[in-house]
Amino acid sequence: MSEAGRDKTVRGRCLCGAVEFELTAPLGPMTHCHCRSCRLSRGVAFVTWTSVPPERFAYLAGEADVTWFRSSATVRWGSCRICSSPMFYVADAPGHPEAPQVGHVYVSAGALTGDFAERPAAHVSYEEHVAWAELHDDLPRYLGKTQDLLA
Repeated sequence: MSEAGRDKTVRGRCLCGAVEFELTAPLGPMTHCHCRSCRLSRGVAFVTWTSVPPERFAYLAGEADVTWFRSSATVRWGSCRICSSPMFYVADAPGHPEAPQVGHVYVSAGALTGDFAERPAAHVSYEEHVAWAELHDDLPRYLGKTQDLLA
């Protein structure tokens, strides 16, 4: 990314607009996650994520309207307390088996409202995918969030 593109911001929000935030580029790799936790947290076949370190994440409105659910000792999920839109997750301690970056804010790409150049680079946790979702892309499919390709 060019030096000029490094300061680009991408905005996002919840459904009702109470929570607004922005990410400052560069964004982390964008991946489609098929793990059970991601699917159940959204009620979808997979969730597309990107991430930024905490210093490149800022609330523009509604930080007090974010409610957090702790799914394990290491991960918590952030949603709007008003409209229930799920937007984030944060690994706030080491030890998660899939090793998300501790402290990074993982943001659901579906919550982003601004333009961004990043495109999905891979499917992760593909061994947990639902059989009824047919995917017709050439993206690599990884075991968990590792670099181990599934055959």
